[in-house]
Amino acid sequence: MKSCPTCQRRYIDSEATCPLDDAELRPSPGETPPSLGKELGAYRLVCLLGEGGMGNIYVARHTSLNRYVAVKVLRRELASKKEAVSRFFQEANTINRLHHPNIVESIDLVEDVVDGAYCVLELLRGPDLKTRLNQDEIPTALVLSIGAQIADALGAVHALGIVHRDLKPENLILVKGEVVKLIDFGVAQIGQQGGALGTAAYMAPEQAAGRPVDGRADVYSLGVLLFEMITGRHPFASETDAEYLVRHAEETPPRPGKLAPRCPPALEACILRCLEKDPKDRYPDAATVAKVLRAVDPNARTSRGGAGKVVAGLVIIAAAAAGAFYVATHRPGETANATPAPAAAPVVVAKEPATAPAPAAPSTPAVVSIDVVSTPAGAKAYRLGETVPLGTTPFTVDLPRSDTPIEIRFELAGYEPKEVQVPIAASMQIDVTLARMAQKPTVAVDHKNVTAPDKPKASKVQREGVMDPFAP
Repeated sequence: MKSCPTCQRRYIDSEATCPLDDAELRPSPGETPPSLGKELGAYRLVCLLGEGGMGNIYVARHTSLNRYVAVKVLRRELASKKEAVSRFFQEANTINRLHHPNIVESIDLVEDVVDGAYCVLELLRGPDLKTRLNQDEIPTALVLSIGAQIADALGAVHALGIVHRDLKPENLILVKGEVVKLIDFGVAQIGQQGGALGTAAYMAPEQAAGRPVDGRADVYSLGVLLFEMITGRHPFASETDAEYLVRHAEETPPRPGKLAPRCPPALEACILRCLEKDPKDRYPDAATVAKVLRAVDPNARTSRGGAGKVVAGLVIIAAAAAGAFYVATHRPGETANATPAPAAAPVVVAKEPATAPAPAAPSTPAVVSIDVVSTPAGAKAYRLGETVPLGTTPFTVDLPRSDTPIEIRFELAGYEPKEVQVPIAASMQIDVTLARMAQKPTVAVDHKNVTAPDKPKASKVQREGVMDPFAP
């Protein structure tokens, strides 16, 4: 028996170096772990990597090519259980359908009468995210990079209609310390059936409740991981699985920026939206999370609601045939010069700031805060093209800064919907006045001179919406 002086893993005597870290193996006392040295097809098991509920994972070497791989072997006692075998093969088939740089690669899947079922995967060289979290602080730029890569991997998974359902640090390998590889699809599901399989510490509330889930459950788990990476602690640290589930379902997470001042405001906003209790309030998909994370400035330290916020007033008064509007923006201490509006055009009113002038904010902030107000209140605001509302007025939303304005649509029962173009180059407040829906005009009827309409002639034409399968 030999062992690696770096990772402490044990190998069979025929191995000279550890394929995980290239360290020279040294003789070690002790018994050889069960199954080591056994050959499965063209592969010899040389080291036990880990043990799981479904099976054990080994480092294996191709006996002819000397190529090292990882082999996951289904437990013998599960070979006779149809459900366990089905899940094992579903995991292998799922990985085989995914060809992505941030997802482990599947090489082979074998069901042998003698050796049982086993799956051959690429051997990943590096620690898992849990090990990395237990080491020193992860730099902010690396947190953003790791988070974006995880979101990329989830985007590929969700594109095939699959939900991972067990996103946690142990299932994320860091190759060369910075390249993420997502592994273990043992509890992944296709479709939206319910079930509370997963890890309690990272489980979305709807998943824990056994309700149908979609990719937004994985987005929640990603929010927990981002929180851990930037703060060094879990948002709902608990002693038991039951406590985790209750806190996920009922408690509001603390603000990451209060626990870790280095946390950029845009990252804080992203994490808190991922951790929304209701899936409808989270990001609609993992691809959106990846875009948001890549737009975050890792060096930003601007606090939300800071000095220099630009105030914009949008008061929209409907005209008979006009749907246009104007946006007037000014900084504290400046004069708002509005362009004279033509007759029947919307009126623009710029609000004066209530606070005294303050030092200007950074010229290129990574995130901006938009205070959204409507008259009357209670309107839902949607970013154009999205079905998940940004919020219900009045509310504040943090968005990645951009020189390109965004379109926001306001909807309120009984009022005409409005689409407003909002600049997001700086923090601001927008006020939108919605117009009531026009009521249908009523026509006076002279009941004394009303004559009965002619009796309609019989028709063989079938009435709309009614079908007689026996009609000629």
